[in-house]
Amino acid sequence: MSGRRSVCVLICVFCFCCALGNIKHTFSIQELTVTREELKDCGKQKKLCVTSSADCLYTASDGAPRVPRTSENFLNTSCHYLIQEESLTCRWAQTNHIRSQTIRSFIFSRAEDFYHCPSILKIYSTFNLTIKSKSVFSQKEQFSDVYLLVIQDIIQAPRPLISSVNVTDSSINVTWTSGKIPVTKCKIRYKRLNTESWAETADLPSSVESQFVIEGLQAFSEYHLRVSCSHGFGRWSDWSNETRVKTSESLPTAALSLSYYVDSDENARVRQLVLLWKALDVTDARGLIQGYEVSYMPIKQPSLKITFHTAHLKVVVPVRSEEYELSVCAFNSVGCSPHRRLTLDASRTHDVPALKSLWVYPDGPSLRICWEHEFTAVNVSEFAIEWSAATEREHRRWERVTGSTFTVSLPGIAAQQKYVISVFPVYESLCGPPASISADLQHGALLDLVRFRLVNVTSSSVAVQWIWQEATPSVSVLRYRLVLNGPLETRTLTVFPDKQQHSFLRLRPNTRYSIHIHGETTSGDFSKASLDVSTLLLDYDEMLRFAVPVLLLLLVLGMFSVLTRTMCREYFFPFIANPRYSLIGRWLLEPHLQGSGSICTLKLERVFPPEKSIIQLEHRVSLVSDHEDVLPLKICASAEDTALAPSSLPEYVDLPLIPESSGYVQTG
Repeated sequence: MSGRRSVCVLICVFCFCCALGNIKHTFSIQELTVTREELKDCGKQKKLCVTSSADCLYTASDGAPRVPRTSENFLNTSCHYLIQEESLTCRWAQTNHIRSQTIRSFIFSRAEDFYHCPSILKIYSTFNLTIKSKSVFSQKEQFSDVYLLVIQDIIQAPRPLISSVNVTDSSINVTWTSGKIPVTKCKIRYKRLNTESWAETADLPSSVESQFVIEGLQAFSEYHLRVSCSHGFGRWSDWSNETRVKTSESLPTAALSLSYYVDSDENARVRQLVLLWKALDVTDARGLIQGYEVSYMPIKQPSLKITFHTAHLKVVVPVRSEEYELSVCAFNSVGCSPHRRLTLDASRTHDVPALKSLWVYPDGPSLRICWEHEFTAVNVSEFAIEWSAATEREHRRWERVTGSTFTVSLPGIAAQQKYVISVFPVYESLCGPPASISADLQHGALLDLVRFRLVNVTSSSVAVQWIWQEATPSVSVLRYRLVLNGPLETRTLTVFPDKQQHSFLRLRPNTRYSIHIHGETTSGDFSKASLDVSTLLLDYDEMLRFAVPVLLLLLVLGMFSVLTRTMCREYFFPFIANPRYSLIGRWLLEPHLQGSGSICTLKLERVFPPEKSIIQLEHRVSLVSDHEDVLPLKICASAEDTALAPSSLPEYVDLPLIPESSGYVQTG
């Protein structure tokens, strides 16, 4: 058991030592002031004077302490003597391992005896000084090195007191006093508010009460003043207490930076002219700007000039489609700034486009705005941001940023308060219409994305659509992202309230894709909406583009084939009748007809009425041989109830209509 206790004690001691080793040295400025009445002698030790009688016991007769000195605990020691108070003050930086209250005291010594300790603090005295410091907590005493003090060298003038200041718009008249004992010279240092460096005057001749005028200052600016003096020997006094003073106002020196745009409505005859200007810088305002004077007048009707005053940096006035002349100036208690004048044609619309997108999200105790602006022929020089609480629209605040900035943090945002934020793009004297959004510190932008749906699908594209609506989201969304995932690719883009649909192009036909909308927050992402879709194999338009040319080609080929066949038959390969392909031809070509001496030819003519046909019989003589006689032609057909009369003229027989299916007639 005792062994275990020993191990535990050793571990505790080791940890304590490590802890002491890790303690960083700290420094504290110590100061002690003594007067003549506080000095005491050490009895028989005539060469010592102390401020505490206990120091006589621990000090040798030569003034050296009986304990080792710890000079490293008394750094940057300096002392000065004040004639008026007959006091000695010393300051030093003391190192403390453990911060605790200390008791400080002085030990004075010299080689010669002190006859009267209170009288050693004189202008021409010289002695050695040792500083003692004793910890109240540990009762540990520490002694500094022995310092040689020559009072004449460490005399310091008393700290002066600034008694009054008088100001103009460019100067400050300072009056100060330096005590009963006159000083010979002083100097003043001053600086403007929110600047780091001090400006300092040259040495000024001075006396018990002095004054000096500081010129070349800026109007309506706050300055800090301090004064220090010297007797002409010894050390300069400590700087006086800091005095703050503000120069008076003067006329503003710069004209306002004015921009405008015309809000047109085709259905209304009266248009809205929006005037926007930038607040003057403090150096140009030269005072507290109390308001702005606005004047506008139709050039063709000067009698209709209107002038009014406003405290805002934006006004909206009704105008007609004609030319106007307008001017704006800022005024303070002294007067008005130079007028900024513009001539504009209200019939022409503005050329600066509005922002492409705008979004807001919380950024600690402020709201951070981010936006996008498309690059056009008009390069935006800066953006003007206006924001106000929804319940206090009259109290508007403004911020200006350069045209290369696309995000800014708005300070002074109150919790549980809804704000309306607008951003204007500005280009010289023109500005674009504002993009506005509502937000609060808890949720950021008070907009939610809903109704995510598919609107069109083709073989190479997919179009989706959604709707933005004012709402109080459950979480603060930094931004929304639209993501398309496919078998071979992933596409992502950020969507803002200005965008309500998107088409993914150059997709693969007959491929399945998934589309998601993700909300990005400080703690991670979440899926807002999603859908799956497959692209088509062929589009209707593609089918038409393919089918119509094919049909036209077939039609052209058919017409070409028919025309070519007709022309070839008519001009190159004419049709020659072949008797073998007809019944009558084959009958005429029968071999048994070659031996007959007479041939009967039937000639058929159709005459009216259509119910009957006329058969005309003609007598023709065919010479079978040179020696055969010519025989009369025999009648090969007869008509009902009709007799043939022999005659040399053609004979006609009235017969019924012969059907088309009749083949041929045989010889009589």
